[in-house]
Amino acid sequence: MVVYPEKKPRACLFDMDNTLYNFVDAKIAACTSAVECIGCGEGIELFRYFLRNVHGFEDHANIEDFMRDRDAWTGETFTAACRRYDEVKLQSIRLFDGVADTLTLLREKGIGMAVVTDAESGHAAERLEHTGIACYFDCVVTPEVSGTRKPGHDSFLYALRTLDCRPDEVWVVGDSLRREIEPGNRLGMTTVYAEYGDWMKTPYPSIVPDFVLKRFPDLFGLMGL
Repeated sequence: MVVYPEKKPRACLFDMDNTLYNFVDAKIAACTSAVECIGCGEGIELFRYFLRNVHGFEDHANIEDFMRDRDAWTGETFTAACRRYDEVKLQSIRLFDGVADTLTLLREKGIGMAVVTDAESGHAAERLEHTGIACYFDCVVTPEVSGTRKPGHDSFLYALRTLDCRPDEVWVVGDSLRREIEPGNRLGMTTVYAEYGDWMKTPYPSIVPDFVLKRFPDLFGLMGL
């Protein structure tokens, strides 16, 4: 049985990658295209290099490591592979079903909206423009804007100040229990775990969201709007 909130939110904060669109599939497609350019290996192998937490999830140095480990590195091929990777990654990003329609409904109800992401500002702008949803958000908060990455609180607090809202007036939606739900709980926001986008499914028994979202369009109904 779903228990609807007594008070409707004034605003909603959204994570971006794997909450609004499927970023993992786009990354794998980009890695597959890059290895075709390199001429050896498999796309999923390159994808695993990005998961190592050595250079960061977006750093081209992961491609260089992949190439050097296979004695395939040349400057020219590296440049071409990085270009191919970036192009295919952006082109392959697709919104989850119902995202644009749901954002439209929220906007019509006067709900303020912001993106809180750990992506670089340039990447965030490109992805939101590519998917056609940049126009829905009052602000986009990245680590370059707030000074810290999630699960630190600074990006969330920056968004709250920009929207001129108290934490108890705001919902936060994200696919990571650790990076969105835990800080949202600590700050006193209503937290919505976008389970559909959490491809890693790492268990955190002590982190409990207020709501679990199976499909993005269900958000509108959860708010009782």
